[in-house]
Amino acid sequence: MPNPRTFQFQRFGSSYHLVIQSADDLQSVLELDDAHWIATSAPVDGLRCDPVFLSYIEERIDGRIICDELRDAIRWALDMFRDRSGLERHDTVVQLEAINPDAPDGHRALEAARKILLRNGTDDHATVSLAQVRAIKQEVEDRPVSEACVVLPDAADDPDIRQCLTDIVATLGGSPHPAGTNGVSLDNLDQFLTQARAYLDWHARGQIPDGAANTDVQPLGAQTAAAYAALLAVRDKIDQFFAHCRAVAHDPALAARFAPKPDELNALDPRDPASIDAVLRSAPLAPAVAERTLDLTTHINPADIDALAAFKDQVLQPALEQSLTHLTEAQWLQVKQYFAAHDAWAAAPAGAAVARLGIEKLNQYLEPRFAEAVRQLETAGHATAFDLENVRLLEKLILFQAHLIPVAANFVSFPELYDTSRRAMFEMGTLVMDGRRFNLAVRVSNRAEHAKIAAASSMYVMYLQVSPADGAAKYEVAVPVTSGTKGNLAPGKRGVFNDLKSHLCDARVIQIIDNPVSLGEAIIAPFQRIARVLTGKIEAMTTSAEKKLDTATSSAFGQVESAVAQPAATTPPPAQAPPQQSRAAMTGGLLMGGGVAVAALGSSVAYITKTLSGLDWRWIIGGIGAAILAVMAPAAIVAMVKLRKRDLAAILEGSGWAINAHMRLTLPQRRFFSKNPRFPSGSRGLQRWRFWVAIAIVVAVIAGAVVGTIKLRRMQAEKAAQIEADNAADEAADDEADKKDASPPQTNTPPSTQ
Repeated sequence: MPNPRTFQFQRFGSSYHLVIQSADDLQSVLELDDAHWIATSAPVDGLRCDPVFLSYIEERIDGRIICDELRDAIRWALDMFRDRSGLERHDTVVQLEAINPDAPDGHRALEAARKILLRNGTDDHATVSLAQVRAIKQEVEDRPVSEACVVLPDAADDPDIRQCLTDIVATLGGSPHPAGTNGVSLDNLDQFLTQARAYLDWHARGQIPDGAANTDVQPLGAQTAAAYAALLAVRDKIDQFFAHCRAVAHDPALAARFAPKPDELNALDPRDPASIDAVLRSAPLAPAVAERTLDLTTHINPADIDALAAFKDQVLQPALEQSLTHLTEAQWLQVKQYFAAHDAWAAAPAGAAVARLGIEKLNQYLEPRFAEAVRQLETAGHATAFDLENVRLLEKLILFQAHLIPVAANFVSFPELYDTSRRAMFEMGTLVMDGRRFNLAVRVSNRAEHAKIAAASSMYVMYLQVSPADGAAKYEVAVPVTSGTKGNLAPGKRGVFNDLKSHLCDARVIQIIDNPVSLGEAIIAPFQRIARVLTGKIEAMTTSAEKKLDTATSSAFGQVESAVAQPAATTPPPAQAPPQQSRAAMTGGLLMGGGVAVAALGSSVAYITKTLSGLDWRWIIGGIGAAILAVMAPAAIVAMVKLRKRDLAAILEGSGWAINAHMRLTLPQRRFFSKNPRFPSGSRGLQRWRFWVAIAIVVAVIAGAVVGTIKLRRMQAEKAAQIEADNAADEAADDEADKKDASPPQTNTPPSTQ
C-alpha cells in the first residue's frame, strides 16, 4: 500500500497556503481539494506573466483560468518531463533528455527540438532554448512556403510566376499561411487549372468559327448577344401574357383577377411619379385576350413599350424573318426554341471564378511552365519546412517549465503576497503620493463592480487612473491604504505610479472607499467630528451676528440719510416724538440686554472657576480623562473590530478573482503596503521633536486620566471608610448612652463620723 502524500502548508494571515516549490508539490496540487485552493478562478489579464503561456493554459478561450485548466496543465507537464528538475529551476532551456518520449506529445516535441538544433548547426545538441524556438517559430510564420506547402506569392523570383500566384489567391481565396495571409496550396493550383480549362472550353463553345456566319449557340452570329439581351428584357412579361390568355380563354371572368387590386390602387400616390412607375412595371404587358395573340401596336404597358420595340426589331424580325404586328403563342414558342441553345450555354458558364482574368491571361497560365514552377516551390519548401504545430508544442513545453510553478504559487496559494521582498503576479506596481509609497496595486477592469465588493472589505481603497508615458492605453488600479492616516488623500489628487517594469506613469485618484486606516486615526475621529460641529456652530453664529450687524448698520445709515434729506426749517411734527422715544427705549433695552448677557456669562465663568477651585487637581484631571476615555473607548473598540476584519480577498474578488480564503492583513503587510520611507541617514534640519512632544502629550493625558481615575476611586473608598467609621462610632456612643439610661440610680451614703 503506497504511503499517503504529505501536504506542507504555511499559515499566512488567517488562512493556510500549500507550499509549492517542487514538482512533487505540483503533484500535491492535483490531489488537493478545490476548497483548499486560495483561488479557483482568475482573469487572464490579472496575471503578470508571459501571455503565450497563459494562452496555452486557457483552454476555454473565455479570458479566465479556472482550477481545472491549471490542473490539466500540471498533469500535461508532469507527463511530458521524465526529469522534472527544470520545473523547479524555472528554466527557459529544456534538456532533450528530460523530455519523455513515451508521452503522447513527447515524440513530436523531440522531433521539433532536434530539427531546430540541426537547422542552427550548434555544437550543443543536448539543449534547446525558448529564444531558439521562438526564432524558428517566427521564421516559419514569415516564410513564403509553410509546412502545409502553402506558397506565398513572394516565394517566387520570377515576376510572371509571382503574378500567377497572386491571381490564384485573388480568384479562389487561397489557403491560410502562418504569416497571417493566404497563399497557394497544391489543391488551390489544381482547382485553378481545372476552372481555367473549363472556362476556356465554355468560352470556345460560344465562338463563331472563321468562315461561318452562325452556330447553334450563336444563331444570329455577332448579333446574338444583343438579341438575347432584348429577349431577356421581355421574356417573363410575354410568358405571363400568354398564361393570362390561356386562363381567359378558359374563363373570361378571370380577366378581372389580373387587373391591379383596389388596395394597390388606393396605396398609389398620384402625385408621386416613382410610385406610378413602380405600379406600371409590375402590371401585365397587355390585357389578356382569348385569341392568345399579342397586339404589338396597341394596348401595350407604357413601361414595356421601349423593350418590346427592341424585341420586335432585334429578335422577331431576324428570327422569324418577317415583320409582325401581332405575335401568336405558337410564334413565341418558335422564338424561344430559336434561342434555346444559346440560352442553355449562357445559363451555365463554367469557371466563373477565374473569368475576370481574361482569355489571354488564362491561356498563358495554362502553359506547363507555370504549374511546374509552383510545384517546385512547394516541393522545395516542404523539404525544409518545420511543422509549426510541433514548434508551438515545444514552445509550450519550455514555457510550462519556466512558469508553471510560479503561476501555481500565485493561484493555489499566495506566499508572495505575504513576503515583502517579493511581488505577487497580480500586483501592478507602486504608487507614490502624499509623501508615502503604496506598494499594493491591483488592476481593475470594472470600477463600479469592484467598489461594491471593496466596500465590504473594511479597507480604505483608492481607485486611480494610470496614464502610461509611452502613450499606451490608460488603465485603472485599486490601491488599499493599510497604515498611517488618510492624510491629504482625496479624489483628484495626483501622484506617480511606478509599474513593475520601472516605467513611471502619471496617476490620479478618481474614487475613494472610506474606512478607518489605523487605530490612532479612528480614536481621534470623534474629536475631529466634535471640532467640526463646534466650528460649524461658531461659524453659523458668527455669520448670523454679522448679518444682524449689517442690517442694524444699514438701518442706522438709512435713518441718518432720511434726516439729512429733510429741510432744515421744517419742524418735525409732535407726532414724531413717540418714535424717537421708542428708539431710545430700544437702544436702552439693547444695552440692558447686553449687560444682562455679559453678567450671566461672567456669573457662569465665576461659578465654574469657584467649582473648579474647590476641587482637588486630581479630581479635575480624572474627570477630564474619564470624559476623554468615554469618547475614545467606543471609537477604539469599533475601529479595532473594523481593522481586524480588513480582508485582501475583497480587493482581488473585485478584479474578477474567485477567492476561497479570508486573507487578513498582517502587521508586516500593513507597514509595507503603506510605507513612509525614512529620510537618508545623516540628514539634517529634521524637526523630529514635534512628534515626540505630541506623543508625550498623549501619554500624559492618558496617564493623567488613569492616575486621576485611581485617585478618585481611592478617595471614594477612603471617604466611604470614614463614613463607615463615623457611623460605627455614632452607633457605639448611642449604645453607651442607652446602657447608662438603663442602669438603676446610685444612692450617695454620707460618710460616718467617729
